[in-house]
Amino acid sequence: MSYTITLSDDGRYIVCRVVGQVKVEIAREFAKEMDRWSRSLNVKRFLTDVREAPNASSTFENYEFAYKDLEELGVQRDARAAILVAPDDRTHDFVEMVVQNAGYGVKIFHDEESAVAWLTDEERDRGSG
Repeated sequence: MSYTITLSDDGRYIVCRVVGQVKVEIAREFAKEMDRWSRSLNVKRFLTDVREAPNASSTFENYEFAYKDLEELGVQRDARAAILVAPDDRTHDFVEMVVQNAGYGVKIFHDEESAVAWLTDEERDRGSG
């Protein structure tokens, strides 16, 4: 399992591309690193591309990640995160639900264009979307 983190070409969001199975241990690592990038660049939008990385953690591990790990890491609740998944991958659905329920702005997408549009929607930033 590996990941890379970069800034989008337009500088509006941080991109994390993951390859291999996602376990919460590595998700903690890239979440922490993305949060560091966010704070240093003042960018609060994230695109996590897991199209080549199905979730391999248990339901309990995913729940703990959402309610315990993200809090302990100090991840910003006012950030917006798009999770880009393969069209037939349902392994991240539970994570999306529990992370949303824990108070974070996260949403799954199956195509990059829609994910980027949601991340960069200025109307949403003003609270009307």
